[in-house]
Amino acid sequence: MTRWHNHYLDGHPHFCTASALDWERVLVGSAVDVLYQEWDSARKALGVKVLAYIIMPDHFHIVLWAEKGDLISMFLRRTQSLTSRRIRPGLSLWKERPRVLALYSSSALRTKVDYLHRNPVRAELVENPEEWEHSSYRQLVLGEPGRGFVCDSWEGINI
Repeated sequence: MTRWHNHYLDGHPHFCTASALDWERVLVGSAVDVLYQEWDSARKALGVKVLAYIIMPDHFHIVLWAEKGDLISMFLRRTQSLTSRRIRPGLSLWKERPRVLALYSSSALRTKVDYLHRNPVRAELVENPEEWEHSSYRQLVLGEPGRGFVCDSWEGINI
């Protein structure tokens, strides 16, 4: 099997995916709050912007942006380590390191954000993206206040 190689680019959005070990449905209830808290803490500490996200029961997708690409890697390592310790102390939570794809165009960014927002519909968990609670869809598409977690402004992000 070929090993996935993450590439981090300065000033570009990155589409990131992390999956629970054995696809276990652990990202529910209070575990989602832990993830939100760690994302918020990491973005403040590192200056990383969270542009879009979806939390599914067994994985999440998040679109991150930072001036320096290495900060994306630091954000992910930090949040995965701390959420693992808080959600499943002494046990592994994550399947492997996250998969990261640097986005080179605004079209690619829009495609990935649409993909992540439609994830619970494809999984047949809801009929419409706005029905999924742990998503940036309502904030980014419908212009409603974020619930649970508020994404950062896309202002100043040029690709």
